[in-house]
Amino acid sequence: MSILYEEIYKLKNLLRKGWIIRNISDKQTGRVESDAEHTFSMAILALEIMSKEKLNLDELKVLKMTMYHELCEIDAGDHVPQEVIKQEINKEEKYNIEKACAERIARECNMPEILTLWLEFEEGRTREAKFVKAIDKLDAVMQSKIYDKQNGTNYFQKFYEYSKDIIKPFKKHI
Repeated sequence: MSILYEEIYKLKNLLRKGWIIRNISDKQTGRVESDAEHTFSMAILALEIMSKEKLNLDELKVLKMTMYHELCEIDAGDHVPQEVIKQEINKEEKYNIEKACAERIARECNMPEILTLWLEFEEGRTREAKFVKAIDKLDAVMQSKIYDKQNGTNYFQKFYEYSKDIIKPFKKHI
């Protein structure tokens, strides 16, 4: 079995902390979305939007960046912005742990592009990185809408307000 598969398997069991904190889950299964599920839905969402919007982006790079962007949480865990704001974890410490994980996985799997694309995503220095960051937020907003419909909760507006500046170009897809 490949080292990378063993690593990504961990994402299947890493639950999205934002939903756990809010005590919200899928009404049918009672499960909370995992990082792997989030990554998969981001990839499909990215493909849909790139196709419909005829965006001039490197689609393969977008998909790889989408797939790699959560790998760092294997070691760092899933930290929501509220934790960083409340100083339960320092932004610099979070970044350093995540970077060390991306470096480790890239090295162990002999796939330097994992680190390269993770850094590009974190820095948001390219059109593809900015797009993937928007898709990351858009997916959370859309997931909140699904959970709200199922559970009669009202998180969508909060998630939307928090992300609206980043996702504005893709609002019509919500």
